[in-house]
Amino acid sequence: MNLKPLLYLALVLLLIVQGCRKDAVVIPDAKPDPKPDVTTPPKIVPFAVNNVLQSNMVIQRDKPFTIWGMATAGYKVTVKVSWNGNDFAGTADKDGNWAIAIPAASANSTPQTITCKTGSEDPVVLANILIGDVWVCAGQSNMVMPVDMIAPFNGVTNYKSEIAAADYPLIRASTVRQKLASLPLSAFESPAGWDACSPATVGKWSGVAYFFAQKLFNSLQVPIGIIVSGVNGSYCRDWSEGGDEFNGMISPLNRLSIKGFIWYQGENDSHVTPASSYTSLNKTLISQWRAGFKQGALPFYYVQMTPFAEDYYQTTPEGGNLKSDYYARFREAQSNVRQMPNSGMAVTMDVGEPDNHHPKNKKPVGERLALLALKNTYGLPVDCTGPQYLSWSQTGDKVTVNFISGTANGLNTLNNNTLNQHFYVAGADHVFRPVVAAIQGKTIVLTTSAKVQAIRYAFTNAPVTNLQNSAGLPAEPFRTDNW
Repeated sequence: MNLKPLLYLALVLLLIVQGCRKDAVVIPDAKPDPKPDVTTPPKIVPFAVNNVLQSNMVIQRDKPFTIWGMATAGYKVTVKVSWNGNDFAGTADKDGNWAIAIPAASANSTPQTITCKTGSEDPVVLANILIGDVWVCAGQSNMVMPVDMIAPFNGVTNYKSEIAAADYPLIRASTVRQKLASLPLSAFESPAGWDACSPATVGKWSGVAYFFAQKLFNSLQVPIGIIVSGVNGSYCRDWSEGGDEFNGMISPLNRLSIKGFIWYQGENDSHVTPASSYTSLNKTLISQWRAGFKQGALPFYYVQMTPFAEDYYQTTPEGGNLKSDYYARFREAQSNVRQMPNSGMAVTMDVGEPDNHHPKNKKPVGERLALLALKNTYGLPVDCTGPQYLSWSQTGDKVTVNFISGTANGLNTLNNNTLNQHFYVAGADHVFRPVVAAIQGKTIVLTTSAKVQAIRYAFTNAPVTNLQNSAGLPAEPFRTDNW
């Protein structure tokens, strides 16, 4: 018998079994080709200038001006500005961000142009640019309140004549569209344009911000830009770092060079307890904004709340609880915000309407903010504060109230009317009672038979005052006790 075929068959079966074992060794035919060294091309990003920057805007004088935006990573961006003969260039980083700093320039009322370009893409041109001072104007409804009668507001005092006279092409404004964001934004979700001041445009502008800008322009004769960022019914915490209003309406502005801030807010915080907590809250906001803008201790001027009685129509007779003082304590907390360097407060005790949270007389408010800036930021020789309490003394039945030197010059009353009697004194029983007050030179003299331990002036919710100095600036409310 021939056994050779059987041996071949057995060998084949053995090889098959060995190949099926898990520990079988497979020898490749050849080494695989190495992968070619190919760099992934950058993602194409449409060229854009950040939408904070717009035609018709005012840019800040005497400070470097940053232009920034997006482009494809690695692409070179060039910027030309008409007021400087040099070309400026930068490169988009790996995330597509680019930023180019333009050297500081002096004020310029002649319209200028900014041209930004990369590669073969169409250039972005910003036209009709002025160089002057830029102020961020923020807060809640009293900052929002427009010049014109636009619901729910009733217009500022004499709004028709104010609108007709608003021919200031070198004053420009941009009103930030409301956006509440959970995280800080680097650009506006819905950018607003800039308008030159005219009867056709000013009606929609913030009344306080417009009168502030008008006073600055008339005094300085340089272009003034106002960026209004306000939300009705907002709280101070909303505008602090991390708050929805800050994230959506302040954060995008952080890279913009500016002159300073004005602030009108507090109605929604007026019942905070203790009232002193508002001082800390607002001081924190100031510190955060200054840190975010990275331009040092930027000026911060703000408005102390006007007289207001939320229960005005709930008492008989109407007028509210005349002894209630929660709003006075809140004003006191506001006054203490001036502990922050480079800050100032505009007093409005003479322009309030006790039954109206949105008093119409906004011109003095804006102008008083401007006076603070003209004195403290621009160094002009103007009065910017009304009479401020210094000390008191009693001789017999006469109590003399003294004011800080220079604040009570020409002490008088608005329109020379009878002095509104808002002075109160308390003795050992700590009960405050009204007393008769009279102007005597640069002092106020009170008449009382009590042995006085403390004095209060206009320290209730809604006392409309008329005591002022020769500059027409109202006396600041005060108390000498801490009860």
